[in-house]
Amino acid sequence: MHQKLTSTLSQYDKIVLVGGGTGGHIQPIVSLVHSLDIESNNYLWIGGADSTEEKTAKENDIEFQSIPTLKLETTRSWRSLLYPFYTIAGFWRARQILQVQEKTEENIAVFSKGGPGSVAIGLAAWSLYIPLHIHESDTVPGRSNKILAKFANTIFLGFASAGKYFDTKKCEIVGQILDPMFEGQVSSIKHKIEWKTSKKHILVICGSQGSRAIFEEIVKNYAGNDEYEWIISLGKLNTRMKKNFEKIPDCQALEWIAQIDIAHLIQDTDLAITRGSATTLAELTAFQSVKLVIIPLPYSAGNHQYYNALEYEKMGHRVLEQKNLHQLTETIQYNV
Repeated sequence: MHQKLTSTLSQYDKIVLVGGGTGGHIQPIVSLVHSLDIESNNYLWIGGADSTEEKTAKENDIEFQSIPTLKLETTRSWRSLLYPFYTIAGFWRARQILQVQEKTEENIAVFSKGGPGSVAIGLAAWSLYIPLHIHESDTVPGRSNKILAKFANTIFLGFASAGKYFDTKKCEIVGQILDPMFEGQVSSIKHKIEWKTSKKHILVICGSQGSRAIFEEIVKNYAGNDEYEWIISLGKLNTRMKKNFEKIPDCQALEWIAQIDIAHLIQDTDLAITRGSATTLAELTAFQSVKLVIIPLPYSAGNHQYYNALEYEKMGHRVLEQKNLHQLTETIQYNV
């Protein structure tokens, strides 16, 4: 992890963590906690009640408190009309939580990855003169970070190209926040998932929800084909497709692959097929031996996955737009 990020946050006695809604907001926070030399009881995670971030915080022994949040899949939803009310309610609840924290520990800061509730918490911190630091993973920033950037002390960037959206005096280019295991610290650990053959290895990871379109294209073209060995992370929305992949020899289709197994698998992966998530792209290329076929999610906010993918295309990886998914087989053959 970049020294500027660790040195900035390590100066505080307590850090309030903010990030939720998707794995892209949540996993970097977990990686940050694993990287900093700070005891878990010196963190507080604030987010939505009964949320993925609450579950993740508890799994990592991090104290969690909730505020009212509204997760919007699209700004076109009528529910977006409720956003100001949730933000106001969330602001006051977050302010109460932060005031209590200040009474026990003055040297605190807020670190935000964005997501539902992050604007409310960030503004609450600013109103109490609590330092606010944000991290933007993508080439095109999300709505929350665009707002919070005006109030943040530091804006950490995953891509240098995102700097054009912010006050450059506040920006620090630190790259993605990855777990220490992606620095090679996994060799002595027993892993649940292993490659089983000496064939070319293809790893397919398309985010926490998966991608039906990509999966269907793979099954259609590789049923009965034993040329490669596959490991596929289905995601929570595509678990029913597991039986479809039984048609492909030497294929392990799994609901989810833990980070520790990903860090192990990519050390012997020949080709990875993925979306344009900034964190996933960085994880898959951590050991610089994996070739990527990147199929950006076509309706990601601000088309940020496409622009993330273009950054990796400059490094020699292949970008395949979803409208050209019929070219996937040819692309695999050319790149594996």
